[in-house]
Amino acid sequence: MRHPPTLFRWILLVLCLLPAGCVKKSTHEVALADLTRARGEIEDLRAQIADLEAEMAANTRERDATEAALRAENAALEEARATAADRFEEARDEIYRLEGVLNERGAEYRTLQRRIEALRAMEREVRERNAIYEDVIGRFRSLMDGGQLSVDIVRGRLVILLPQDVLFASGSATLGSEGRTVLAEVADVLAEFPDRRFQVEGHTDNVPISTERFPSNWELSSARALAVVRLLAQRGVDPENLSGAAFGEFQPVASNDDREGRRRNRRIEIVMLPNLDVIAETQVPGGD
Repeated sequence: MRHPPTLFRWILLVLCLLPAGCVKKSTHEVALADLTRARGEIEDLRAQIADLEAEMAANTRERDATEAALRAENAALEEARATAADRFEEARDEIYRLEGVLNERGAEYRTLQRRIEALRAMEREVRERNAIYEDVIGRFRSLMDGGQLSVDIVRGRLVILLPQDVLFASGSATLGSEGRTVLAEVADVLAEFPDRRFQVEGHTDNVPISTERFPSNWELSSARALAVVRLLAQRGVDPENLSGAAFGEFQPVASNDDREGRRRNRRIEIVMLPNLDVIAETQVPGGD
């Protein structure tokens, strides 16, 4: 620490006067005054030092408090960052989950839409079939009243039933005159539905037949069905819309235990087949 200039001069003065062996009163007073001033200056310096030390201590405390606050804030920020990162991961997982649910719901919606469209197509098919049914009933009223045929809906299919005794003699597959006349009227009506397909189905009773031409009821029912197919095609029904099937005695509509039941089982059925395009539309993947 540097000595104040006044104190230095006072000490130097005392040292210079010592060899003389005596000190003048005025010089002594000056020295005391200088000493007093020096002491005052020392006290001032001590006070300034104390103030500086107090200020330094306050600054230190403030710095420590600031550092502590910064550390706490940094810890809070780090915790917030970690929390935000966790929430981000959770949010991303939730987004992935929701995207999966959305895709699943979208697939379900598309499936339901296809089902709705299929049901609408089926509804149109049913309406069209019923309209044809009503039309056919009206056109065939006289034949129905005469017992020459009947019209019904069987398992969702329009069926025109013609008894065997109207069309064929017993054991024969050759159409009689009455049968040809009836089938001509039937053909004129069916030809008006070029977008519909018809299957002619032959049925017999369970009385066995065994001839060279008809070894069993299979051959008899088949020959009768094909005879009807040929006449319908000759009368204007598109051959591409016709097919024949033989069921023999294996799809009876009545008991074969009595004559009336057997008479009812010997029959030709002309079936309007369902629209295959509509059936294809109803085959929705994932459907019940």
